[in-house]
Amino acid sequence: MISSQLSTESNAPSIEHNLPPDCFAQIFPFHFVFNRNLEIVQAGKVLQRIAPEGLIGGQLDQFFQIQRPKVGLDYDALIKKSKKLFLIESIQQGFQLKGQLMPVQTEEVIFFIGSLWVTDLCELKENGVKLQDFAIHEPTSDFLYLLQAKSTALADTTKLTEELTLKQTELEQTLQIVQDKNENLQATLQQLEATQDQLIQSEKMASLGQLIAGIAHEINTPLGAIRSSVENISDFLERNLRVLPSFFQNLTVEGNHLFGELLDSANQDRMILSSREKRKLKRGNIRMLEEQGIEQADDVADTLAELNYLEKIEAIVPRLRSPEGRQTLDMAYQFSTLLNSTKTIKTATDKAAKVVFALKSYTHFDHSGNKSTTNLINDIETVLTLYQSQLKNGVEVIRNYGPIPSVSCFHDELSQVWTNLIHNALQAMDYQGTLTLDVKQQDHQVQVKIADSGQGIPAEVMPKIFQPFFTTKPPGEGSGLGLDIVKKIVAKHEGEITVESEPGNTQFTVSIPLA
Repeated sequence: MISSQLSTESNAPSIEHNLPPDCFAQIFPFHFVFNRNLEIVQAGKVLQRIAPEGLIGGQLDQFFQIQRPKVGLDYDALIKKSKKLFLIESIQQGFQLKGQLMPVQTEEVIFFIGSLWVTDLCELKENGVKLQDFAIHEPTSDFLYLLQAKSTALADTTKLTEELTLKQTELEQTLQIVQDKNENLQATLQQLEATQDQLIQSEKMASLGQLIAGIAHEINTPLGAIRSSVENISDFLERNLRVLPSFFQNLTVEGNHLFGELLDSANQDRMILSSREKRKLKRGNIRMLEEQGIEQADDVADTLAELNYLEKIEAIVPRLRSPEGRQTLDMAYQFSTLLNSTKTIKTATDKAAKVVFALKSYTHFDHSGNKSTTNLINDIETVLTLYQSQLKNGVEVIRNYGPIPSVSCFHDELSQVWTNLIHNALQAMDYQGTLTLDVKQQDHQVQVKIADSGQGIPAEVMPKIFQPFFTTKPPGEGSGLGLDIVKKIVAKHEGEITVESEPGNTQFTVSIPLA
């Protein structure tokens, strides 16, 4: 018998196989072998190099977990699934191996025949692997896969190998039988090549099915914002359409000026203040209104705040004493709500378009486009506006904004980064907690930190969060592409994204170069 012993251990078992040891080592540098007790007894040299110490002699479940197919770590169950394509992941390093199982019944062991699975050449360096570590005789590898796929051919070839080692006198007859079997395998190979296009199409359809669930979920938020805004507009018209003519007819010159001043304030860019600053201004306004004898000072102060009228209200306080002044204030507030609803509809439609654009970016990322200048704080505030309905019922937003210059970037793509990170933060907190946003200039970069007070990311999950299609969310609530898209967009801007997490504080930091 010809024995393939790739282990560096001197006491590795003699595993019977039908290839010479040097050929086996060259074709399968990432293989490993385990026995009925799930003890790893043999491994390829490259796999031994990149795996943790103690691989040989260790238990299978200490080093690897099977991603697919769904099968328990049971020797007999694995044999039954041996014809399936296996995806096996290193528990500690996170690298993935893709291949098939090949049981050897006479030795009661199972070979895993496969190779390192990567989607980007830069991942080779991260795993400590070079191109020359891979198999170089692909036709021979294909030949072995066909042997495993065709059980009858494998049995016949194994029988011939036994006859070659036990009956040297029958060499010519055995070689002729091998040649006949090779012809059969060549025919099978041609059949596999004929179905290659169908297999590729099936893979694309499977990926598309995973994407659709994520798109349906992501587009639900802007649709909800549009629906809510349309309801606000409808309610306003139902309540006020009949009274609007008489209101404007009875409006005095002074009331008209007050109405216009309040609407102008509401239509201006909102002042970006911290919660503490807003509370301080509101308390001062309430005291001033009470001193001037304005009834329901709390409600009036809230209404003025909604109208973006937080500072220097002394000029309009006297005009709020009369019934006409209060009526004008209330009507201005309702009109500002109408304006805000129309703005929200526009923002929400832009958001829906960006979700579709994010999908396009993933499927055809290397598209052409021109950079434009933007203020990242304004872009983040736009995203917060979209999620206002989910923020107001239990999420405290803390804004720590410093002065920053405009950034030249692919605006739509970078907006998708803030959308995904903020959305993930809200989901991590179950929409109850504190969302902290820090934006500042750090040397020649603009640094954005988005932190949430959720449960945190488990240590075993942390290495996988940027992998495509990896998600901890239930089916239909996430495609597993969000953070993968975020990482690609940041890399396209020559920036960097990092994450730190512990219970009660998970923080993503994005750094975008200014030049």
